[in-house]
Order: sequence, then C-alpha cells, then structure tokens
Amino acid sequence: MKTELKEINLLNDEAFKALFRSIEAREMVSYFLSKLTGIEKEVLMEAEYQGGELPKKIMKEKGKKSDIIIKIENNNKIILEMNQFKSDHIFEKNTSYAFSIGSETILSKGKKYPKVILINIDNFNHFHTKETILNFKLRDEYGHIETDMYHSIHLVLENIVNTKYNIDKEVKKTIELLTTSTLEEMKDKFKGDEKYMAAIRKVEELSTDPNFVGYYDVEEARKWDLEDMYDTGVRIGREEGIE
Repeated sequence: MKTELKEINLLNDEAFKALFRSIEAREMVSYFLSKLTGIEKEVLMEAEYQGGELPKKIMKEKGKKSDIIIKIENNNKIILEMNQFKSDHIFEKNTSYAFSIGSETILSKGKKYPKVILINIDNFNHFHTKETILNFKLRDEYGHIETDMYHSIHLVLENIVNTKYNIDKEVKKTIELLTTSTLEEMKDKFKGDEKYMAAIRKVEELSTDPNFVGYYDVEEARKWDLEDMYDTGVRIGREEGIE
C-alpha cells in the first residue's frame, strides 16, 4: 500500500478538510476567512472547527455532510465547501445544507437568530465571470437586502490565480497554496511566512499518514470517475447538437 504522496491535491475533499480543520493551519485559515467575511481574526482563531455532519430530521434520512462547519460567537456559523468539480445542483445542495445548519438552533427568549455565511471555493467558472469573488445576499428586484442572516460567497479559483486580477494578498496566497501540488514548490513559494509554513508542515504530515493516504486515494479515484462521466456527457451532448 502506498504510504507517501509525492504530490498532493489540496482541492481533494479529504485533503482540504484535513488541512483547514487542523490546528496547524488555524492562523492561515483565520486570516483567509477574516479577509472574506470581515470577522476579526482573533474570533476566528477561537472558533470551533468541525466536520460537517448535519442533524437528521427523521431517523431514516440519508446522512448529509458539509465539508467544514465553523461555529463562532453567538452561535453564528461559517460553512466552507470545496467544489473541486462541477456537478448537477451542487449549489442548490450546498445552500440547502446551509439553511439546514442555520435552522438547527432552538432560540431561547431574547436570543438573536444566528447568521450563516456559506463560502464556496469553485474550481470552475460557473457564472462565466471575470470577477474573483462573488457575494450573494437575499435581495428584492430593487436591490434591497431582506435579511443579513444568510450570505453566500463564491471564490472563482481560475480568476484568483490569474495575476491580472486584483485581490487581497492573503486570500490570493491561500488559494495559491491550495492550487500548488508539490511540497517542494509549497516550501519555496511560502518560505519565511510562518503561518503558511505551519500549514505546509501539516500537509507534509498528512502525505505520510497511511490512514489519510487511503482516504485520499479513494477520493482521487472518485474524482477521475466523475470527470470521465462529465467528459462523456459533453461528448454525447455535442454529438446530439446540445451545448
């Protein structure tokens, strides 16, 4: 069995979750999230970073998982979703999970309704935009925001890594780390920045952990299966005159 990864794809669900939930990457992730949300870095450093198991409403319901759920003060939450490849209804699924997580709290008298921020990291340009970051809130046709209880953010990876677009340097650096595949290149790029080097040390640890490598390999095999299915669908669609 392979017990060491020479290259590691940090857009892989297992790698992304293991890194972004880790204590070693906490400072890097806190800076990244603070720049995206405006929440103070110190609050994010003290937040609770969890796996994304959603509560079941009925016993027979199939288990549902978000990638990462971050619980911050006043029971507000940030949900992180790594969307490595495009699939049908992926954003509807993520949004439904966010609403489910936001509604799980039973309010006692005088308590505020919790806010939920859903952050989608998109490895595809679904909206065909030149923007690096897209923000969505619940608005009417005149642009009035109905409530700030829910906020969705999309990071378009291909635009962020393109240097001609302006973007906050901490956000760009975190995305550059996620899109770098070898440890040697990571260490070379981020040498001297301790919050990134701490995260890279965690990546190095993961790359030699046989338990992680096993889960990682299964996820990578699934990715290629899905990409083959997508390519086949595109080819058949073109043959039938469907764009």
